[in-house]
Amino acid sequence: MARAATTAAALAVLAAHATPAQQSAFPRSLTADSATRAAIASRYPRDRSDTLPAFPLRELAPGVFAVSGDTGRGVEGRPNAGFVVTPAGVVVIDALASPGEGRVLMRTIRTVTQAPVRYLVLTHHHPDHTFGAIVFKRAGARIVAHPDRRTLANIDGDDRLASDWTGVMGLEQMRGFAYADSPDIAVRHDTLLNVGGRRIQIIRPGPAHTAGDLMVWLPAERVLFAGDVLVEDGVSMMVDGSSSAMLGALTRIDSLQPRVAVPGHGRLASDPARLVATTRCYVLTLRDTMRRAVAQGIRMGQALDQLPQADRDRPVSLHSRLRRNAVRVYSEMEHALLGSPPSQRALAAEASQLAACPR
Repeated sequence: MARAATTAAALAVLAAHATPAQQSAFPRSLTADSATRAAIASRYPRDRSDTLPAFPLRELAPGVFAVSGDTGRGVEGRPNAGFVVTPAGVVVIDALASPGEGRVLMRTIRTVTQAPVRYLVLTHHHPDHTFGAIVFKRAGARIVAHPDRRTLANIDGDDRLASDWTGVMGLEQMRGFAYADSPDIAVRHDTLLNVGGRRIQIIRPGPAHTAGDLMVWLPAERVLFAGDVLVEDGVSMMVDGSSSAMLGALTRIDSLQPRVAVPGHGRLASDPARLVATTRCYVLTLRDTMRRAVAQGIRMGQALDQLPQADRDRPVSLHSRLRRNAVRVYSEMEHALLGSPPSQRALAAEASQLAACPR
């Protein structure tokens, strides 16, 4: 009974992230991921970005710009993007969710400079960050990305994903679409781009959010574009990655001590270290909770029962992320128990970090 109470208490910590929202059933499968189809069913609100002259822009350092996503919608809104202006041309970070959004992103860049776009760096291969890439490819940019394109969203093939995503974004937004996320420059480990004398480090943090994660670090300006390794509320998705790799990625970000960190979605954090700490505590709590559940023989469904129900047709709402991450991490802990359990030293290190988290 004491152990069951401990599990319930830890699950309550996760539930504390939640806010009141629609409570209804949601597919729990990790295969043939329901995210894209659920978004279609809900007719994800379109902002008709094809009618916008430009997206909101924020200069983070001389020549370094964040292109802001949807204000107030957090992870459910349009992603953040960015670009760096150098004497030799422009380096763009992420391409947004459609050719329509890519065209507005290009117009946004043109409000600052007419220099050619030399490179497009993709932080991962989810469609909301890559389906605008064709705009930059056709403009002559070289694509910099990790070569591993696997995600649950494309488990049924690229044709199915493109068709599904057209239902999400609309035909006009997807006009001119073609896949352009296969890299011209494949990055499998940390790589330095020197563009017009400007040092841009492409960091490979491991498969934290997805198998193909990258981050962009400007050491002189201490600006980090973190992709979806960081999101506004600290509940980063790990369904296509792993919680252990996520912890490693967060440690890497801490080592950089960024002055500014641009998350994949949501508002820029006023204190990057605090956002990293919030994300780490969430991941540690989830790992501890699911590890205990597996060790006690608690079935996955029972372990999930004390979490808020996922929001139907909102695959990346807070409730949905909490539940989908829990499914993933339960499976990780189950595989670890059956395979190679972590060492006592590793467990003690996690316990020490978790003890430092606010209760």
